Amino acid sequence: MIRLILAVVFALLTAALGAFLALNPGTAAFEFLGWQMEMPFVVAAGGTILFAFLFLVLWWGIYLLWTSPDKVKSFFKRRRREQGYDALERALIASAAGDGEAAVRQAARADALLERPALSRLLAARAAEAAGNLDGAETHYEALLEDQRTRVVARRGLAQLAHDRGDHSATQTHAADAFQQAKGARWAFEALFDSQVAQGRWDEAVTTLNEGEKRKHVGPDVARRRRAVLLTAAALECEQSDAEKAREWASSAHRNAPGFAPAAALAARLLADGRRHKRAAEVLEAAWAANPHPALAHAYRELRKSDSKAKRLERLRGLASLNPGHRESQLVQIQVALEDSDAPAARAALDPLLKNNDAPSSRLCALAARLARLEGKDEEARRWMTKASHAATEADWSDIDPDGRLFAYTADDWKRMVYAYGDENKLTHPRYERFERYAEAVPETALLEAPRPKKAAASRAAASFAEPAPRMPDDPGVGDEDDEDGATA
Repeated sequence: MIRLILAVVFALLTAALGAFLALNPGTAAFEFLGWQMEMPFVVAAGGTILFAFLFLVLWWGIYLLWTSPDKVKSFFKRRRREQGYDALERALIASAAGDGEAAVRQAARADALLERPALSRLLAARAAEAAGNLDGAETHYEALLEDQRTRVVARRGLAQLAHDRGDHSATQTHAADAFQQAKGARWAFEALFDSQVAQGRWDEAVTTLNEGEKRKHVGPDVARRRRAVLLTAAALECEQSDAEKAREWASSAHRNAPGFAPAAALAARLLADGRRHKRAAEVLEAAWAANPHPALAHAYRELRKSDSKAKRLERLRGLASLNPGHRESQLVQIQVALEDSDAPAARAALDPLLKNNDAPSSRLCALAARLARLEGKDEEARRWMTKASHAATEADWSDIDPDGRLFAYTADDWKRMVYAYGDENKLTHPRYERFERYAEAVPETALLEAPRPKKAAASRAAASFAEPAPRMPDDPGVGDEDDEDGATA
């Protein structure tokens, strides 16, 4: 519409100009080098316009001839660049589709056509990875290290290649350099931290975790739980060589995660070894208040080897009172009552647990069997033991080693615990998962085939935590005063 309006306006102006010239005729005369010429004004104006047009055409032709070499060169360069981008596009598509050979072929063509060495090398490395040529990919990534702009991406590629082949040391080297160069690269933190954990370098992993928390690569809660696991593993590793450092690390682990039972149990034992029993008791009490665990009760009971049986039972009652509503506290009360031969108290604490549980675990069944025997009901005890042999076990008890060691984890168990507890707040039970408790289980008939005690004292001894015969697969038992020297806190 605008063009039509402009055309109409131009036509009107032209017509008006023609009419003006027709109504006002005139002549034009000029003299040049002795030549004199006179003509109508309209002819002179038309000649001038024609001469200007021819001059512009001539000048444009000269300009084309003068600039044609550069234009031809620019044309071929632009065409080459477009072909390179086409090859780059095909290489990326082939790499994403998993067609390694086509990706390598197109990457080589893009490298030949484009004057972008960083881009072409990166593409070549990716294409080599897609084709399964890891050596070639590593060569391309190493070439990218020469350019500061591509140094971090090269480190990422090399770290991934090292991780895939299980070379944790090389992964750590590449990730550490990228972690220093790029503060916002979260992958560098994760790769560096994972490689340090995989190698069991607990103290270095703690340093990396602290820096990652500052950069907000990991949340504060996850960082505290991971740190607790790392410090506990580090304390166990240096326990024999530097007891003071182990004690400091274990205490720090407990401060980071008071509910992490392995850290509390280890810190309490190391503090007790250093004759700091009061501080050890405070650690266990804080851990029990945060998250009761059977191993904590075991460690609390055996905290002072010189204590009498009555004093130990009294200490356990105090521990249970710190978190009375928790199931573990109720179980501790039951065990204390059984060891003290207080059948009414044990019955009062056990019956609610049995009534609220349609399928009691083997641990509850074993406690019920011990209580029935304490009450002189052998037939009922036999029925509970039969139930215990078919009931589900409780994972918590598998953390206690048959020899008395608490949380007897291997190095691989601690590595897995870093993520299980750190990220999911889940305390794993490797011995339970490996079915080690089943292999070490005592036949349930051992309890029932024992001769019936005739005296109350003998009955109390039979109900003691220390009796090895009635110990069920998921009931660790707590050694009494006769074997306390063989147990470790």
